[in-house]
Amino acid sequence: MKRIREWFRSKAPSAILISLVRHIFMIGISYVVLYPLMYMVSNAFKPVSQYYDPSIVWIPKSLTLENFYVVSLVIDIAEVLKNTLIIEILPAFISAAVCMMVGYGLARFDFRGKKLVMAGLILTIIVPQQTIATSLYSSFRYFDFLGILQLLHKVIPAVDTINLIGTPWVTILPAALGVGLKSGIFIFIYMQFFNGLPKELQEAASIDGCGAFRTFLKIIVPTAKNINIAVLLLAIVWNWNDYYTPSMFIRTKDTIATAMAGFQRNLENLHNMGLGVGTIQTAQTQIQAACLIAIVPLVILYIFLQKRFSEGIENSGLTGI
Repeated sequence: MKRIREWFRSKAPSAILISLVRHIFMIGISYVVLYPLMYMVSNAFKPVSQYYDPSIVWIPKSLTLENFYVVSLVIDIAEVLKNTLIIEILPAFISAAVCMMVGYGLARFDFRGKKLVMAGLILTIIVPQQTIATSLYSSFRYFDFLGILQLLHKVIPAVDTINLIGTPWVTILPAALGVGLKSGIFIFIYMQFFNGLPKELQEAASIDGCGAFRTFLKIIVPTAKNINIAVLLLAIVWNWNDYYTPSMFIRTKDTIATAMAGFQRNLENLHNMGLGVGTIQTAQTQIQAACLIAIVPLVILYIFLQKRFSEGIENSGLTGI
């Protein structure tokens, strides 16, 4: 108490007020962020019968894993994770690598049509994917790169367009071409970072006989370690949570996002068949268990990479991302 009184006496009233407002603001933000997580964890391990017990708020009288068992009955977790890795996580890695090369090229080289490319980049950021859903679906359903298959079809009738709907290629191809989910933002982040690097690195490598591509691999990639981790983490999170693309173009294979979207409906069917625990009105504990399973991999990933992620975002100059 003595130290607290001394601190108040040493500070001006305005400084005390600013410090108080700052702490209140941070407590409020922490509450908004942490309350849903605390609610989820508390209810995921709570028996169904205790969910509406007014005497139980945060700490259950007993813990149970039965909610997770019911989740495993509703969702084939192994199959869903496999689909998510192929359909969402693999494109995230491809997108990060491609966007890095594109961002480096736009930041370091001047070429004819660069302003047009930049305009297209901005369009990929501001135009929602839903507005081009019809054309995308048509392109994937009748895939024909540069019309080559149509030309061959005139000569060889057996050759026809390729149907990519229902395959992982609908997410892999856009990522490989630099127009995947949020690729425009990733390219912009890389451009900001590479614009901040001293050009002397590139010039020194050129004097030593390194070409543009070798300079990129030997000098630029190791230098951009933190920004790579930041972009990769953002790409994984956005792809992991992407519901629109799998539900629109891949309807036969559930990813983690589509499985979570249909979980309550499937849970209702499970209860109607008499295979669940309790009734649908008291199944919120099982829904929270499913949500906990969905976010645990991302939380673990962030715990291990949070330092490099923060440094990467700070170095990019885009602290508002």
